[in-house]
Amino acid sequence: MVMLTQKKNRVLKKEYLVFKIKNIQNANLRYILPYKLFFLFSTLFINNLYSQGQFALSGAGSATGIVSSESEVPFWFYTNTSMRIGEFTNAAVYGNVNSEFSWGNNNIFGTGVSLMLRDGVEEEFQRENLFIEYKNNWLKASLGAKEREIYYNGLSATNGNMIWSVNARPMAGLILEANQPLRISNSFFLDWGIAHYSLNDDRYVTDTRVHYKRLGLIVKINDKHQIRGQLQHFAQWAGTSPDFGELPNDFEAFVDVFFARSGGEEAPPGEEQNSVGNHLGSYLLKYDLKTSIGDFSAYHEHPFEDGSGTGFKNFPDGVWAMTFSPSNKKIISHFLYEYMNTMKQSGTQDISGRDNYFNNTIYQSGWTYEGNIIGTPLYISDKSDNLPVISNRVKSHHFGIMGTLKKIDWVFKTTYSTSYGTYQYPFDTVQENWYNYVSFSYSTKKFGVISMHGGADTSNIEDTILGGGLSYKYLF
Repeated sequence: MVMLTQKKNRVLKKEYLVFKIKNIQNANLRYILPYKLFFLFSTLFINNLYSQGQFALSGAGSATGIVSSESEVPFWFYTNTSMRIGEFTNAAVYGNVNSEFSWGNNNIFGTGVSLMLRDGVEEEFQRENLFIEYKNNWLKASLGAKEREIYYNGLSATNGNMIWSVNARPMAGLILEANQPLRISNSFFLDWGIAHYSLNDDRYVTDTRVHYKRLGLIVKINDKHQIRGQLQHFAQWAGTSPDFGELPNDFEAFVDVFFARSGGEEAPPGEEQNSVGNHLGSYLLKYDLKTSIGDFSAYHEHPFEDGSGTGFKNFPDGVWAMTFSPSNKKIISHFLYEYMNTMKQSGTQDISGRDNYFNNTIYQSGWTYEGNIIGTPLYISDKSDNLPVISNRVKSHHFGIMGTLKKIDWVFKTTYSTSYGTYQYPFDTVQENWYNYVSFSYSTKKFGVISMHGGADTSNIEDTILGGGLSYKYLF
């Protein structure tokens, strides 16, 4: 009887253990099943995506050596290079890698990184680009730091934008914009963009933010004639000031910045009545003409920093330009002329005059990043933290021309600029500067591009600078 009971107990215990194990397995299965299904479907989705999409990898590496008669190199060697070359650089190495994965109906996901090593600058090793990006037919979204697109084949002194050139290293942030103008009708197209950036350099107001937006209307009259009108607006805001402490940085402050409204009680002196932050921007009017002999463009960009500028009291300040690209490109492929005049600045009498472009009494590092002017490089900066733009009253003539002669690509740029200082601190002697640049490049089929550069700068107050350079670039 006892043996039968023990045997029965062993059977019951075994059945209980089997039952328990099965319950545990079922419970674990219920717990991990969603994750297994997610992983399975994700894998299938990605595999399906890759089977339908295309992956592309590209990049470049370059090395440059420069010799100069002075410690500085010629102006156009380092200007508008996104700081790949510095004012005192003699050797530089640069490399970039970009990837793109495209799938479906014009969906593209991309990444990019570029690094630069050069002497003669405070931080010799830096990133230029570091971003991820998504774009489709109507949207382009970029997160990180990405160099602006180069316009007018690099011939322009401002890259076609006197407020936002490629003179400084790219700012880091998020930008949402039209990948291509949005078609409203056969004649009207809309361009737009909005962004948020952070200035993480060593500056007077630390952790300064930058708000950006633009809105443009393109009118296509016919296949030969087109007109573009555009408004772009920037604002430096938030951050911590050594004079006023933490500046307004909440959503209410952002709304004030977005609409350029005056601040409340928490705003620093001057912003209770004036707009919150340091505002600046420009109007653009451009005309394009296509003919049998080539394509012409003419444009005027008008700057503003307050209500007097938006009301054109500083007219005719700005850039006046024309470009021509001939149909026959045997020798000359592109020509550009720009005239810049920023002398008026809404005058001296009215309370809203003396606009003092790119300077600000609260954001005293001004419209600079790492000491380099973000906009037109023809203003003069002393790279300080206290109203660094020491000359924003400028007249300049700039020519750029490029072409190809017997497989040699050549570029020539020349700029004559007169600088008068500022209204508050005019120069005792007007500075006259003449910057000249020439380059010749030969592209081999397998071994990259070899380029020679020459520059000559003359001035009425500085020694003449003569320089030459040799660079090699390999693309893959």
